[in-house]
Amino acid sequence: MKTVSDDQASDFAAITQLSSACVHCGFCLAACPTYAVTGMENDSPRGRIWLLAEAARSGSVSDVLRVHIDRCIGCEACVPACPSGVRYDELIDIARRVVNVRRPKRELLVRSVMTTGFARASRLGRLVAPAQGVARALDRSWLSRSPVRLPRARALVRQAAVIAPQASPQLFTSLVPNERARVALLTGCIAAVLFKEVNLATVKVLNAEGISVIVPRNQGCCGALASHAGQRAGAQRSAGAVIEALDVAGVDAVITNSAGCGAMMKDYTELLGHDQRVERFSSRVADVLEYLDRMESIADYKSMPRQVLYHDPCHLKFAQAVGSAPLSVIRRIPDIDLRSVGGPNCCGAGGLYSLAQPELARQVGEAKRDAVLEAGADLLLSGNPGCAIQLQTLLGDRVEVVHPIELLARALRQ
Repeated sequence: MKTVSDDQASDFAAITQLSSACVHCGFCLAACPTYAVTGMENDSPRGRIWLLAEAARSGSVSDVLRVHIDRCIGCEACVPACPSGVRYDELIDIARRVVNVRRPKRELLVRSVMTTGFARASRLGRLVAPAQGVARALDRSWLSRSPVRLPRARALVRQAAVIAPQASPQLFTSLVPNERARVALLTGCIAAVLFKEVNLATVKVLNAEGISVIVPRNQGCCGALASHAGQRAGAQRSAGAVIEALDVAGVDAVITNSAGCGAMMKDYTELLGHDQRVERFSSRVADVLEYLDRMESIADYKSMPRQVLYHDPCHLKFAQAVGSAPLSVIRRIPDIDLRSVGGPNCCGAGGLYSLAQPELARQVGEAKRDAVLEAGADLLLSGNPGCAIQLQTLLGDRVEVVHPIELLARALRQ
């Protein structure tokens, strides 16, 4: 056991306070995707809370705690399921920082490389083309036939090529005459590279609804990747840079088309403190579907009589408590047959989770994959980049996965 440093005393104090609300009722177990897979108490919110409380009491962090905190996807499904109001979302953020004192230096380096490599679109763009080449080489090699598991190396490398064949981020501003509103758009880091079509579709739909879009330059990661890795200082730097870039005068809202980014940006006060500017900025953040749902539609959508499935991203449904708005906006398309996917909610993506915990992520995701295939549709909608990559990887070419805003853009009359 390794005694924690003095600067973690406040984290342990917060853990003690937050964990005291847990009455160990077990309602969270049914909501937890990792507990559903492993059946282990320590892989449930209740078990992790108990381990955290013990660490706070003893003033030390164990490898057991680190392992089970790392296995948490951070979906936050347990938060609304808890009758005692335990803020597990706050607990897991603290826990990710605390357990880094037990993390091997090599693993810390790998996580740092992943977060800094993905945090800037320009850096990520330079990685995609080589990754695609590696994926093709692996497909042709003996590894494609090998039963040996190399922590899903093949599949993970290929994820870079699953969604988008091009990787140059596009920055744009699009104003409309007689605008009804004006918004600033977060283009994102991973989204700006692998999902640039989503950004283009977002601008197209917002413009069709009479909304001008400002896309400031010098944007980076919202801070979610560093936060998921327990790197608070890095998350704070990223968050500060996003506020500097997107806190534009004259806009009515700050729009994101990534559920994970939206959850992070709405929670900036927890990361940066209750500064007046931070509070004002976070209060203006909205998911694009959430924002569109607030306004009466004026866009002209053509009929689309087809069956479509909708996957609720955990960071939209649970972290942001945005439930019905996406469905309402998608149903603006005439004759659409829209259905929610059954089965478990979480797909196992969770930011960098599918890279850090590939086997458990796959097991969680397979239950969602099976529910999608059982539903029978050939188009699945998901409003989060991580979910889209995870689901498309699991579904292959059997079902197309797109952002809802892309479907809305396709349905617009030219």
